[in-house]
Order: sequence, then C-alpha cells, then structure tokens
Amino acid sequence: MSYAGLNGKVALVTGAARGIGAATCRRLTEEGCKVVAVDVLVDELAQTCAAMPGEVAPIVADVAREEDCDRMVADAVARFGALDLFVNNAGVIGPRLPITEMPVEEFDRVHAVNIRGAFMALRAALRQMQAQGRGGAVVNVASVGGLSAQPFSCAYGSSKRAIIGLSGTAAQENGQHGIRVNAVCPGAVDTPMLAPAMSRAGDAGQAFKGVPIARAADPSEIAAFIAYLLSDEASFQTGGVYPVDGGRTI
Repeated sequence: MSYAGLNGKVALVTGAARGIGAATCRRLTEEGCKVVAVDVLVDELAQTCAAMPGEVAPIVADVAREEDCDRMVADAVARFGALDLFVNNAGVIGPRLPITEMPVEEFDRVHAVNIRGAFMALRAALRQMQAQGRGGAVVNVASVGGLSAQPFSCAYGSSKRAIIGLSGTAAQENGQHGIRVNAVCPGAVDTPMLAPAMSRAGDAGQAFKGVPIARAADPSEIAAFIAYLLSDEASFQTGGVYPVDGGRTI
C-alpha cells in the first residue's frame, strides 16, 4: 500500500541506523521519498543506507549537539533542495534504576538525547519548513512509557512524556504555517534497544500478559503508521498522540 502525497518529498529521519528509524527510512524510500538518514553509529548507518531501495543520504550527526542538529537540516537542503518531512526518532533508554539510585549524570544523558536533542532537532526542522513556506509534516517518536508510569524508568519515561508535551506545543504553533506535528507512542518493538529488557523479562508470555496482541511489533509496523501520519491522507491530523502498542495501554 502506498500513501498519497509522499512521492518526491524530502524526509529527514534521526536514529536511522537501526530499529524504527531504519524501517522508517526503508518505508519512505519505498513511497518515493528522498531520505536523509541521521545517526551517530557510523558503520551501521552506512550499511543501512546501502541496503535501501531508493535515494538515501547518510549524515553522521549527534542530536545532543546543537550544531549537529542545525547542520543535518542544512545538509539535507543542500543535498535535496528542501525539507518536507521530519521523523524525530533518535533516543536512548538509559539504566533501569529506582529514582533513589539514579545517578544525575545518567538522568542528564538520557534527557540530553531524548528531549533536549529532540527539541533542538525539531527546532531546526521547523525553522526550515517555515522558511520554505510550503508546509510540512513532523512525527515525534515518544513511547507508551511516556503515557503511563513504569517503575525504574524515571529518566526514559519522563523524557518521553516531555516529547508528548513538546509535540502538542509544536502542533499549536505551526498549524498556521501548514505544518502538522504528531507523536507516536510505540510499545514493545523488536529492536536492539528492546533486547536487554526482553532478556530481563524472561518468558515472553509473561512479558505480554494481558496485551491483546501479545508480541513485540516489527519495526516495519511502526514505520507504516509513521508514513501514514506524514502523508496527505492524514491531512487533518495534528497534535495527535497515537499508541502503536498492540493494545497495551488499554
């Protein structure tokens, strides 16, 4: 299935070397987008981009650095002439510890990428889209961990909840510019980031007990929904917060 309005658009995806980011790059290239793939994992990013079916430009950048966020947008425009779509996906989990044992430096490290970095990347993308004057679409990748509290997840959970707030503000400010901003909240996804958590959980039946679709998602399933939100078929959807979690949140 192809979505209307994606063919020929220029998309920038952060956290693109693996997992949801890599799957989103693949889906967008299949939709006919020109994709700028951003990550700090140099070798994995090169391998991911080499396997893509369409036009993909790898850019090594760290979203925790303001200058890198500005540069990746400038490089996207230099390469493809514009920026139409932005997937704000880069993130880290951090240690699973109770609040009383969480080192400040670890809390800061998670927030430096997950929310401070997401803010700087979003700001750079929105500035470019506003300057172009032709609208655009943004998807910020949050988490079900940002929708409901979970123990031993104070850094990750709070950063992903902040993404939801950031998305709402961006949607309110940018509708007048024809720019839509939505947030997706994936549940368990079969990615390298999830693997340590799944190994701790042990029995998969217990890990998904009570979840209507009792398994982890394939990254392509999250990518398909992201592609929909970026497309013209979601033209009246902005400020939304969408769990993609097999029903976990119900």
